[in-house]
Amino acid sequence: MPTFTGVSLLLAAFWAVAGPLLSKDIERRVEWLILGLGAFTLSVSWSWSERILLAALGRAGGLCGALLLGALFFSLVHGRLRDYSSRAEARFGSRAVVAAAVFLSGLAAPLVSSGVAVLLLVELLGALKLEPLGRSEAAVLGCLAVGFGSGLSAVGGPASAVLLAKLSGAAYPLGPLFLFTLVGAWAVPGIVAMALCAAALCGSSEPEAKPVDEEPLILWNLLVMTGRIFVFTAGLVLLGEGLLPLIEKRFMGIPAPGFYWTNAAAAVMDNASLVAIEMSPAMSQDQLRYGFLGMLSAGGAFLAGDAPNLVAAHALKIDARTWSRIGLPASAALMVFFFMSLVAL
Repeated sequence: MPTFTGVSLLLAAFWAVAGPLLSKDIERRVEWLILGLGAFTLSVSWSWSERILLAALGRAGGLCGALLLGALFFSLVHGRLRDYSSRAEARFGSRAVVAAAVFLSGLAAPLVSSGVAVLLLVELLGALKLEPLGRSEAAVLGCLAVGFGSGLSAVGGPASAVLLAKLSGAAYPLGPLFLFTLVGAWAVPGIVAMALCAAALCGSSEPEAKPVDEEPLILWNLLVMTGRIFVFTAGLVLLGEGLLPLIEKRFMGIPAPGFYWTNAAAAVMDNASLVAIEMSPAMSQDQLRYGFLGMLSAGGAFLAGDAPNLVAAHALKIDARTWSRIGLPASAALMVFFFMSLVAL
């Protein structure tokens, strides 16, 4: 790879992370930053193709379709959900309700997709009387839990669906519970851990704190939200494809532990793109486990790491700096803990 191309791709990866942290104006339009960087990386690496464009449009359209249907559903039960959440907070305390919200959202992801699960998380957390920092901590950890849940079934997210498609020629059987068997022993405890940590960090209810202001669910608001997510998701796919020359090596020759840390790149790259280039049916289940868990653990480190992160940040008014201050140490701790448990097996 030419030096100019390598330096350009490194700078693009840097600005994907640092741009929203350095400028409020960039943060308010983070989706356009990611889309622009995606187009830039594909251009300098001469990687434009019809396949990439179709993948970007397809994944963005699939996620936005699920979000739109989920938003319409939650608009019907919005008042009831908020009422249940508020009454549960008054009876059991905010810590118990936060833990339940994170846990239920994480378990919902493999059943209804990560996009709809994060809407459930937003609805439940938004009704609670929490300080802004406590709500932000619960939301970031909740998105990590949703990320773990999305890795348990093909319905959970594009990365899971692409992984199962890539493994269609594997020597081992691929049943409906394959992903759960592959990473469930780590993902489910990860969801539980995020729920407990969110409950511990969010603090007790503050009598003077107020729930998040409800935005009227009109057609324009829905179009704005889905439009932003569409641009952001398409940009993530383009950026992931454009940055692949930085990591495109003979992955089959990388030991499983090294494969795990390579996938910390999921903090700034589209998981489905990483799966598409890295995973192979010739890999052992041990290699697949290391690689996929690395992706799931790193996706919540930064706001730009995953599209559902932007949904939660937009709805609960979490800025990129706050997200990274919470998400980066949480993802790093998870990666270290999971790595130690994997090596100990």
